[in-house]
Amino acid sequence: MTEELEIDDLAPGGEGVARHQGRPVFVPFAAPGDRLEIDVPPGEGAAHATWSRILRPGPDRIEAPCPHFGPGPGDDRLCGGCAWLHLRYERQLREKERGLVEAFRRIGRFEPGSYPLRPIVPSPEPLRYRSRAKFHVDRDGERLVFFRRRSHEPIRVRSCHLLEPGLDRLREAFGPALARARLRPPEVALEWSAHAGRGAALLRGLDAGEGTRRRCQELLADLPILAGVVLEGDGDGRRGRPVTSVGEPVLLHERVPGDPASGLARSRPDVFQQANRGANARLVATAISFLRPEGEDVLELFCGTGNFTGPVAARATSVAAIEGQGPAIELARADLAGGNVRFFAGEALSIASALSREGRRFGAVLLDPPRDGMKGTGPLLRDLAVPRAVYVSCDPATLARDLKGAVASGYRVAAVQPVDMFPQTHHVETVVLLERA
Repeated sequence: MTEELEIDDLAPGGEGVARHQGRPVFVPFAAPGDRLEIDVPPGEGAAHATWSRILRPGPDRIEAPCPHFGPGPGDDRLCGGCAWLHLRYERQLREKERGLVEAFRRIGRFEPGSYPLRPIVPSPEPLRYRSRAKFHVDRDGERLVFFRRRSHEPIRVRSCHLLEPGLDRLREAFGPALARARLRPPEVALEWSAHAGRGAALLRGLDAGEGTRRRCQELLADLPILAGVVLEGDGDGRRGRPVTSVGEPVLLHERVPGDPASGLARSRPDVFQQANRGANARLVATAISFLRPEGEDVLELFCGTGNFTGPVAARATSVAAIEGQGPAIELARADLAGGNVRFFAGEALSIASALSREGRRFGAVLLDPPRDGMKGTGPLLRDLAVPRAVYVSCDPATLARDLKGAVASGYRVAAVQPVDMFPQTHHVETVVLLERA
């Protein structure tokens, strides 16, 4: 049934929230204050609905610049890449702060005002900020596509307002070039280096046989802006997926975009790297200011490709850096070989615990775990007897859980700094300073 409803709030996942006869109704592409015609499904309990017409826009609604965003006629609408392209950027930042505070209260039992929360650091660019992205291959149209929201239906993207211009040009050219090279991977990841003016590609689900490698060479010859390709097989479930490189897929990025003097860092499209290079520079600067590594022996967990390791090593006496992903630590070693960094390959908590049992002591610890966080953070810090630690997180829920454990182990939350790494989405990055109480 179609109802006229007003959007009262935004849910943590980015959808608008309305009420119909006491039921919460979650509506994508809606803004607080919108009055909408909403197609409410029958039933009881929470409902997920779509709107068909805006009767009155809310005060924070803006015109989305992308023709693929939001409801409307045509097969190229309802793209799942953005949630808030219709929302003023200032309101997006407020909502991210609010979601972080709520996760701290609900999961960590940290009441608002019980810890120092700093204003969110905005992204230098709210649009055209992504240097890497994942795509699917439209087998009929010979194009790279995104999926429609909550489906596997392709959206044939004419232009993506989240991608850096160079990456968007590579995306546009890549699909037809794949077809000419007779390559059909299930998934493609592209990365762009503005410093090099070239990109690299990850092709998932392809064998690395001689025929495939030869076709990849043809692809590179056809696309001069493509420096190299990584082929990633399916694997057998027990070992990592087999990886083969063709060309030169390792890219160099400026650590601070537009500032070559800040140094260069290696990346490859099959290893984790922050997609927003400008916001990442602000994230690293925040973490360094909290860590205060000058003259300290620093332990870094989940060092990845060395995003924080290089800047920390430039100030610290020594760095012990731990990473479990082989290709990532290889890139970090190549960047920082011969310096004051010692790398350890393996599971972060196990290696750090072993260092503690050996009697190693550190002046500061830096943690940048994946989305599922690191259970056992508090006991580890306690066993290391470290005076301060900096925790970088991409997920407020697991962050709040781990901070709760750290406080139970004798630490206090001394500073919380959210950073907007992903404008136009509900996601937020957070840097937290923990000090021994």
